Amino acid sequence: MASERLSGRRAEVRPRSWGSAPGAIIGASAGLVLRHARDADADAIIGMISAVWSEYPGKRLVAAADMPELLRPASAYAACGGVFWVVEAAGKIIGTIALAPSAEPGVVELQKLYVAREMRRNGLGGFLCYLVEREARERGAQAIELWSDVKLRDAHHRYERLGYQRGEALKTYNDTSGTVRYYYRKRLDPEWPERFDGDGTAHTLPKPLDRWQALLQPGAAAGAENGGIAP
Repeated sequence: MASERLSGRRAEVRPRSWGSAPGAIIGASAGLVLRHARDADADAIIGMISAVWSEYPGKRLVAAADMPELLRPASAYAACGGVFWVVEAAGKIIGTIALAPSAEPGVVELQKLYVAREMRRNGLGGFLCYLVEREARERGAQAIELWSDVKLRDAHHRYERLGYQRGEALKTYNDTSGTVRYYYRKRLDPEWPERFDGDGTAHTLPKPLDRWQALLQPGAAAGAENGGIAP
């Protein structure tokens, strides 16, 4: 839903050094797992994104031409100093999002926000955007930018609710679908809006995203009856 291709020279924004190994689990609850992507996830990620694109007339994903980074997602984002996260339900990938340094100093780019149809309208998309914002702040970024397909109106509403402002720029991509995207940008308030544990890890999500809190607890495996997340 954001920029769909890694390209161009990326500016230096400090990456985190902990918890970013391919496949590393960040948290789990009620059958859902939040973790870092692996290269072996390529087929599952491409399949889920293809399903999302197929909901829109004229949208078709040919990963090798349109998003070659999806063929090796962990390696591609590690190479540019970025991060790629996935959410699984019962072993099936049902959500993705990624962060990459922008060409502009002090800015990161939100990329690859996709949520499977059956998991929408429950806050998962907003939670994934929150992951990017948290990572951006920890890297010392001052702003987040993204490019969103003009057809994805639900995504535009989400970004605008989260404080992103749409610019006047349009970008046309030479991809299989002839995609046209809007530009969005959010300036980050220098005041961190959360509380932290002693190691600097955020442990309180803003409402109404607090239902996803368990996915930020390393090793958590509580069921829905213990405050977990029901799909």
